Amino acid sequence: MVSAWYRLVQTGVDPDAPWQVNRHIVLCNATALIISFVTCGISLLSTAYFGWLTGVIAAWTAGFVFLLPIAINAFGFRNVSRLFLIFSLNIGALAISVVDKFDTPASLEEFQFFHLRIVLLGSSLFPFILFRLTERGPLAAGVLINLLSLLLFDPIHEAWGAGYYQLGFQAPHYYFMNYICVAMGLILAGCSFFLKYSYETAEAKNESLIESLNQANQTIGKQKEMLTRENLQLNQSLVDKNLQLVQTNEELIRHNSDLLQFSYTVSHNLRGPVSSMIGLLNLMDTHDLTGDNQAIVAYLKNATHSLDGTIKDLSSIIDIRNKISRVRQSVDLNEELNHVLTLLQKDIDDSEAMIHRHLQVDAVHTVKPMLASVLYNLVSNAIKYRSPDRPLVISVTSRAEGEFSIVEVADNGLGLDVVRFKDKLFGLYKRFHTHTDGKGLGLFLVKLQVEALGGRVDVASVLNHGTTFSVSFRNSLADPPASPQL
Repeated sequence: MVSAWYRLVQTGVDPDAPWQVNRHIVLCNATALIISFVTCGISLLSTAYFGWLTGVIAAWTAGFVFLLPIAINAFGFRNVSRLFLIFSLNIGALAISVVDKFDTPASLEEFQFFHLRIVLLGSSLFPFILFRLTERGPLAAGVLINLLSLLLFDPIHEAWGAGYYQLGFQAPHYYFMNYICVAMGLILAGCSFFLKYSYETAEAKNESLIESLNQANQTIGKQKEMLTRENLQLNQSLVDKNLQLVQTNEELIRHNSDLLQFSYTVSHNLRGPVSSMIGLLNLMDTHDLTGDNQAIVAYLKNATHSLDGTIKDLSSIIDIRNKISRVRQSVDLNEELNHVLTLLQKDIDDSEAMIHRHLQVDAVHTVKPMLASVLYNLVSNAIKYRSPDRPLVISVTSRAEGEFSIVEVADNGLGLDVVRFKDKLFGLYKRFHTHTDGKGLGLFLVKLQVEALGGRVDVASVLNHGTTFSVSFRNSLADPPASPQL
């Protein structure tokens, strides 16, 4: 039953037509079926009550006539089918009403002039159900057919000799019913119009919104495709960059290895000849040389000793580079400081330096020889660059700060202009005071060693007031030391 109903209401639907057009075809077919079924049902009841009267036969005929719009839609005449349905409903009601007056003239009742008027009033809704407001012509024709049916109800009856007063009824204000029916028809038509207008306006807005959403979805889809392509390109670019970085890293490792090997070769292979030169110069008897030759030999000795010192410095730097692979351990800071102070005891006595220590952290995770070297260079620097205007005071402190242990060596010596020399402070062979002996290697070695352990060195200094070096050692034994820059 449901399947048959669905096939009937879909009759005449064009798959290529807009859905608004197909919707009104379905509405026309469904309306025709409903009216036909209801008419046949009333005809069946009328047959049971009154028998096969002419009006009953007309009603049965109308019930089947109401199915014709479905057949008309099957041939593609959409407007004709809907107008035919409205026309047949109004004309059918009028015809049945006229015929009904002649079936039983002896028992004719007054209500027989009113019951089909109700059908005509209900018919005023169908133009707005079956047509869109944009279909002005067919819509106006449907409304006009219904309005004329209401207006001409009594004139048509009188034309066939079945008028209210012609059949002997005497109500003095009967014709006023025409005004009431026409007014009700106009009210129903007007309300239906505004309801249809509101519905189609909202529907148009919804369609516009849906169209905007579809366009937005299309734009999002295009952007998504574009992002996908860009992501693929970016991923490929990252893969290429990673490959380049791997190749560059491998090349840097090779260059670093070659540089280390070259430095090792230079520092060790040259030490032998230079030592021989120094030995030969020391064996040379300079008493038999003239004054100029003695001066030349003296210059030669100084140059040879300077070259030997440079080679030793290079060996020290290379040794530090090779020691970064040593396993770090917990080193007793007090013990290492005592060892350093013992080595510098003569310098401390000569300078009458006062050493203060305040160690909140007793142990540092580091390589033991490197900690000793750092403390030695910082304390010896403090002694070397002391101020002649005041007694030397050196303070060694330690504290914990996050993941680092901080060791500070502070003095009240000459100090230096940190802002002026910040880029050169830890440079190789950089010196900032010329009144004392030194090669400017100590601070370079301190920075090299601390950074090799994954720490850092900070300096704060005020000229003619003193200097404080802060050395940070990483606490974690698991963290590998960073490679120093040679």
